[in-house]
Amino acid sequence: AVVSTQSTGFTKDGTRLAVGYGSGDVTLHDTKTAKLTCCPSRKSDQLPVTGLQFRSKDRSEMLYCLASGPIFLQRIEDEANVVDVMSAEEENEINTLDVSEFGYYFCTAGKDRNIRIYDWEKFKPFSVLGPLTEGDYIGPPEDTLTQHGKRIFSVKFSNNSPYHLVSGGWDNSVKVWDLRTNQVVKSMSTASTVGPKLCGDALAINGDLCVTGSLLPENAIELWSIKEGRRIAVLPYESPQLRGEYVLVVKFCGDSHVIAGSATCHDAQIISCMPNIRELYGPYLSRVLG
Repeated sequence: AVVSTQSTGFTKDGTRLAVGYGSGDVTLHDTKTAKLTCCPSRKSDQLPVTGLQFRSKDRSEMLYCLASGPIFLQRIEDEANVVDVMSAEEENEINTLDVSEFGYYFCTAGKDRNIRIYDWEKFKPFSVLGPLTEGDYIGPPEDTLTQHGKRIFSVKFSNNSPYHLVSGGWDNSVKVWDLRTNQVVKSMSTASTVGPKLCGDALAINGDLCVTGSLLPENAIELWSIKEGRRIAVLPYESPQLRGEYVLVVKFCGDSHVIAGSATCHDAQIISCMPNIRELYGPYLSRVLG
């Protein structure tokens, strides 16, 4: 039977690639030889691996989660190849997981619209960012500026600051959070107030830049300035007209390109965003980058 790939993650040095599957299994591969180097010995519960990350600056510990709520820690160098269940969000469907580059904590988010910040050593959430009510939000529209109205599909820590993260989901919004106050400090949108419609790991951060991918037929990939809270540009994705773009995943590929994958085109494309970066940062960056 064919098993779908649900999530992937590289070690910081790029020597290993972990792959999470729809069956709940995880494999680890050598990136030079593509050979399987590890297959964690955990009994699968047949639910997808929705988030997978290596500990920042460390290739020996891998963290991943399932849609059903458990969070696992795999110590790669452990000869026994045992996976530990470190925590579980039994009332939540986890859609995304990220590890801070500053090494102190990681976070999860999903169906219940909360973002849980975990201490890496204790594996318990010490902070929860999100709504006070369960289910999809149906209150006044202005209140969605301070919380997500529907499930969250992607969350990323800032690689510039240990105090900020960015989240996006099914409610057409991308929000910037301050971990010191547990509050939304910016809700990014266009002039029409409609933001990205995420349905996968379609949010990535590189300094002040944020790129998002939406489950939309056109204008699906958008480049944002986090500091200014505005959209800089729409990046092109070549797709047949009848299929549409419908982007499910985006990543920065170096400092000047984005790689994106489409649900309907069944491909991945590398797209330059350099002209838009020059427009945002002006002559100084042009001199630095040549």
